[in-house]
Amino acid sequence: MKVGVAGCGSIGTRYVGWLTELGVEVIAFDPVPERRDAARAAGARWVVDDYRSLLDGGVQRVLIASPPTTHTALAQPALEAGLDVLIEKPLAADLSSAMALCTAAANAPGRAWVVCNMRFHPGIQCVRDNLVRIGRPLFARAHFGHRLAQMRPAGLGAYAADADAGGGVILDCIHELDYLRWLFGPIDSVDTLAARIGPDEINAEDYAEIRLRHADGVHVALHLDFLMRWKRRGLEVHGTEGGLIWASEGKQPERCSVWFTEYGAEHVLLQCPDVDGTQPYRSMLRAFLDAPESLQTVTEGAAVLAVALRARGAAPA
Repeated sequence: MKVGVAGCGSIGTRYVGWLTELGVEVIAFDPVPERRDAARAAGARWVVDDYRSLLDGGVQRVLIASPPTTHTALAQPALEAGLDVLIEKPLAADLSSAMALCTAAANAPGRAWVVCNMRFHPGIQCVRDNLVRIGRPLFARAHFGHRLAQMRPAGLGAYAADADAGGGVILDCIHELDYLRWLFGPIDSVDTLAARIGPDEINAEDYAEIRLRHADGVHVALHLDFLMRWKRRGLEVHGTEGGLIWASEGKQPERCSVWFTEYGAEHVLLQCPDVDGTQPYRSMLRAFLDAPESLQTVTEGAAVLAVALRARGAAPA
């Protein structure tokens, strides 16, 4: 199989390497020479500076890893060419562009999905597999925190530091909103306190407290920040018959645990002292190549984006 990767920044270059390891021939596109060099070093078979050359290069699938403001312009011609497309999160930087992508995917011969690597995280998968044990879910608390400057090689130069480019902690951490919707269904109420409160001078919010109400009545409190020097991520959900708690701490190594609680007793369901942080991405890429039905659809991606934009105040509540 031959796959095109459009955008060879930090995550795009990693996609090139992971796809190459999976035995895929990769054609990489980026307008910046230094990024094309990085794609070559990561294993790309061909590297081009013109996107049309990528689309005409015999690829069967395209992975778009450019900033959100460019997703629509890159995805539409690929879909029209009959290619399957995987689009980095968030689906777009604004809702009108996201809806345009949904329309293109519905009418073009190609199919489209959105990056959802947290669905493949062992912690989230364990929670989903055991959700029936807690009875009817009542409420949940979810959180993610990690200093932006430590998260990626680009540091504060990443698009996530610029709200105008589709960044900010709410859009960049849209994975949390995706897995919450995946677990508990559609979200019909959003209330947010968000601000830039940290010392890093970025053009976006770095802190958010979001309250969600799902259509089936589950209430969620979600915390997101670009401030913690120690990476933490997790979820606890409590229902009529018990609770599930997932906790992940640190990065390289990441310690991950999941346990079920009932009537004062704890049952450990998962204990992993060193999660392979690349495994969710690799599993997602295998699904994209072989069985993409498990991925987030563009319709789901647009729905999650709508919630994120409401949380950020960029769309009416």
